[in-house]
Formats: sequence, structure tokens, C-alpha cells
Amino acid sequence: MPRWNREPEPPYTPQALRDKLSIKENQICSTRTKAMRDRNSQSPPLRRHVRDEIQRRILSGESLPGERLAQQSLAKKLGVGQGTVRESLLELEWLGLVDAIDGLGVFVGKLDALRLVEAYEVREYLEGLAARRACGRASQSDVVALRAMADRIWNLSEEGNVEEMGAVDRAFHLQIVHLCRNSVLIRLAEGYRTLSMAIRASRDSSAVYDEHLRIVDAINRNAPDEAEQLARQHVLEARHIIEQEAARNEFVPKWVVSERL
Repeated sequence: MPRWNREPEPPYTPQALRDKLSIKENQICSTRTKAMRDRNSQSPPLRRHVRDEIQRRILSGESLPGERLAQQSLAKKLGVGQGTVRESLLELEWLGLVDAIDGLGVFVGKLDALRLVEAYEVREYLEGLAARRACGRASQSDVVALRAMADRIWNLSEEGNVEEMGAVDRAFHLQIVHLCRNSVLIRLAEGYRTLSMAIRASRDSSAVYDEHLRIVDAINRNAPDEAEQLARQHVLEARHIIEQEAARNEFVPKWVVSERL
């Protein structure tokens, strides 16, 4: 019907206006609730999954240094929203795995010996502090669990299972960090763990086993000075090997990609 032939609409009564406004408010609230639900559904668990998958691709060599990480492409491949990818890339930038360049995008970072050595320097001090604080805080069950992990690392090295050995070694050190019961230190450890704890240093397995047991023993005896000194020396030895290999132009990162325990 032509607009000029339509019958005029009756004027709204106050109640009709209130009803119309109520319907509109309900629609707005419903839209906001859905948006919040969608956002929450893509929060921590999904974001961690996306971050870990991008990290795996970088450490495994699927994504090479200098490669541009397009958010739209990653979102499509991983079946998530671009917002989730964006947040994951921000975390990876903080961990030192990617570099964001204004106006150009996000790129896989150059994980060279210098950057790894810097991460090991930070790790040396923080893990020493973590071992110190673990003294008097670790329970007997915690100590038993640490010894079992040290034994498993040794057994895996004897079997030649270097991938699994690297993953358990990483878990061993993270466990000591968590035993310090300091949320700030634990959070700081997140910043260096990917660069320094995700790489296997080429060390003698018997020496590593002995150092692990001595650290655990110091924690068990509540000897904070000794525990800190042993933990720092343990990390320092690994850093020295990286520096020596880099000086000979022989350094090739051996990444721990697996998270299995």
C-alpha cells in the first residue's frame, strides 16, 4: 500500500510507550549478555590453547623467524575469533617469541643465542630465589615428588628419550618455582620460562642428575642459602654451554615442545 494511503497509526498511550521501551531494553540486555558470554567462552582456556598452538608452531620451526603472523589467517586456521588470536599474540610478545611492529603487524621473533642468554641470566636469579623460598614451605610429599621427577629425568636420559626428558626437566624446575608460594615470582617466571626453560642445554646427564638431587636435598633440609646457591649454579652451567657454543658458531636451539609430564 502506498505510504500516503496508509491509515494513520493510533497515538501511543503512556503504557504502550513503557512497554515499547521495556522491549527495547530487554533486546539491548540480551545482546550485551550474548556478547559477554561469547567473550567469556573464548577466555582463559581457549586463549591458552591458541597461545600454546602458535608457540608450538614457532618452537617446532613451522613458523620461521621473520614470518608475519596474520591474525585473520590464524583465526580461520584455528577456528577462533580474531580477538582471541590478538590476545594470544600479545602474551607471546611478552614471552619474547614474537615482535609487534607498528603499522606492519606481528612477526616471529629471532630466537638467537643472545636473547636466550639474557633469559638465562634472569632465570638464574629467580630460580635461586624460588629454591630459597621453597625451604620451609615444601612438604615431605613435595620433596618426594621432586626426587621422583629427578629420578625420571635420569632414567629417560639413560633410555635416550631426550624429548620426554626435556619436558620432565622443565616440569621439575617449574615445580620448584611454584613451591616458593609467591604469586609475583611465579608470574615473573612466566616471562622467561618459554625462552630459557623450553630449550635443552647439551649437558652431561649424570651431572644434571646430581645437581637436581642436591637442590632437592637442600630444600628438604631447610637450607635456604645452600638451596639458592645450588639452583643458581645449576642454571649458570647451562648458560655457559650456550655461550660457549655461540662463541664457536655451533649453537642450535633444542626446543622442548612437549608439555607432557
